[in-house]
Amino acid sequence: MENTNTNADQAELNAILASFTDAPDLSAAQLEGSFWRIFDINGRQLSPFMVLAPHGLLGNPGVTEIDLWQIVNGRLCLMAADGSGIPAVVFTLVRRDDTGRIISFAGQGTIGGVRAFYFLRATGHPPHPLHATPAEQPRRAAFIKQPAPGTRRPNLVIVPAGAGSLHPDWLKSVTNETRNWDLCLGWYGAEAPTTDMPCEYLAHLPKTRKFRLLYDLLHEGSPLWDYEAIWLPDDDLLASGQGINLMFYLFRKFGMDLAQPSVLRVKGSYPNHAITIQRPDSDVRYEPFVEIMCPVFSRRALKICVGSMRDTESGYGLDHLWPALLGQPRTRMGIIDRVPVAHTRPVGASYDVQRAIDEQAAVLRAYNHTMRKMAGVY
Repeated sequence: MENTNTNADQAELNAILASFTDAPDLSAAQLEGSFWRIFDINGRQLSPFMVLAPHGLLGNPGVTEIDLWQIVNGRLCLMAADGSGIPAVVFTLVRRDDTGRIISFAGQGTIGGVRAFYFLRATGHPPHPLHATPAEQPRRAAFIKQPAPGTRRPNLVIVPAGAGSLHPDWLKSVTNETRNWDLCLGWYGAEAPTTDMPCEYLAHLPKTRKFRLLYDLLHEGSPLWDYEAIWLPDDDLLASGQGINLMFYLFRKFGMDLAQPSVLRVKGSYPNHAITIQRPDSDVRYEPFVEIMCPVFSRRALKICVGSMRDTESGYGLDHLWPALLGQPRTRMGIIDRVPVAHTRPVGASYDVQRAIDEQAAVLRAYNHTMRKMAGVY
């Protein structure tokens, strides 16, 4: 095995490590959902944005030789992907900021045949490569309407809505007593919404695209984080309230982190991907893809992925990125066939498709993520 440290200046290495101290005993709960940049002592970067995802999965690790993380004897370890159960890297040193928060790890190990010191450095989602807003710019939506604290259902639907939104139909087959979800409207119309709209939360974000709007609603400290499962549908979907009830029930029953209702292939409904078309003989099927049109997230999964929404215009590519950030959780993401929706607007009807494709390529480069080809995904 190549040892990249043999030619490194030992004095320089010692100077770098002098800012580190012995790692404390750690637990998985302390680190789950955290974001890191990983590189070696020579500056070789493996991933600009890696996630310590739920259930010990590594999100977006940048290399195929590691795919799990684990706490072993109180130490953070990146596990080899060869099935040996042996750590590829053991992090024994940490560096803290002025508040005592761990901001870096250092440890020795071998990745891709290279034995070296490896470093993790705390990071955030990379800025949008085409039209990032300044990090210091306030991005907190103000709620015109919201329920009293403590009066909420377990699930939440957040829909960016305009004058032609179909969400009123979703309320017709349920009552306040039978609905297991609260409704948040992010009104993007230029005209101010009326506060008598039937919903639990209402905010006005005029002329704001879907994912920017969602990011502004889901700011740190937002009451919308008080829900266990959150659906983010487009406003051109035909759905029933009872179906949404069932969707949340099945999402919870199957322990999912990311899913979507299936899409009908009938007159007036326009599926975007064959993989999402309803299979009538199925209830829930595990799939490696969930499209941006109508994803359902667990709270922990959305906390990992929401930063990717900050400045995106189209959202193209996010549905390839999200599973990677969650560590490709094969048995916790998929399509809920038993609950179909109709997509009433053809793809590209309200935006420039080529511009969206260009944005997708730029965003995936920023995460150093290579899009996988999948059957039934166009």
